[in-house]
Amino acid sequence: MCQLLGICANRPVDINFSFRGWRYRGAKNPHGYGFAWWEDGRFHIVKAASSLYHASDRALEKVKAATSRIFLAHVRLASVGPQDGTNTHPFKAELGGRSFVFAHNGTVRDIKQRTLERLQPEGQTDSEFAFLWLLEQLADVPEAEFAKRLKQLSDEVGQLGKFNFLMSDGRTVWAYAHDSLHVIQRKPPYGGELVRLVDDGYSISLSEVKAPEEIAVLVATEPLTNEAGWQPLKQGELLLIRDGRIEASLGG
Repeated sequence: MCQLLGICANRPVDINFSFRGWRYRGAKNPHGYGFAWWEDGRFHIVKAASSLYHASDRALEKVKAATSRIFLAHVRLASVGPQDGTNTHPFKAELGGRSFVFAHNGTVRDIKQRTLERLQPEGQTDSEFAFLWLLEQLADVPEAEFAKRLKQLSDEVGQLGKFNFLMSDGRTVWAYAHDSLHVIQRKPPYGGELVRLVDDGYSISLSEVKAPEEIAVLVATEPLTNEAGWQPLKQGELLLIRDGRIEASLGG
């Protein structure tokens, strides 16, 4: 199945430690990969309709060099829509003067029976259609009610199939779980214990790579490391993550 990865920190960080393990997940999800991060007041996106596992270092130079408070990543196992760039996650859209990016794991084919009035998809996936439909429904929702309404709408879409997703506007990450999403909070003090990547066995001490004041939340389809802090989200749970902290958990 497709795999999701999200990182939200309180300061700009790179993705390189997580990326080392994440790359292996492209082997079983070979139909596309994508990365989005917020930098210089806008989203930057690198994606391709090919396997991340076999991608060249040159193709990934921008990803490895990037620093940001927010990263979203996806590897694709195609279920709806051909293997091409328009169907590769993350997707980006603008509405009401705000930019959003979105990546999805699952299939909600019947979402295309709904109507889009203001936004049009570039590709054929149910994922992009669901993203745009969510944004249209949220367009006039006050900020104070945004997360609550997003949770309600996500529950509605989830009734059509499997709907795990990550979405961000460059300040906040929203993580919604249907059946497979895990989260961990990293915060100081960082000791000398080794953290091992599940996918390739590489280990590192977080104290060697983390700033003393750095905090971060990681969300992934399956845990990336052997750390004991990983917790599964409940079905229908929506997390609001900002500045390296889980600010709210709705439902589940």
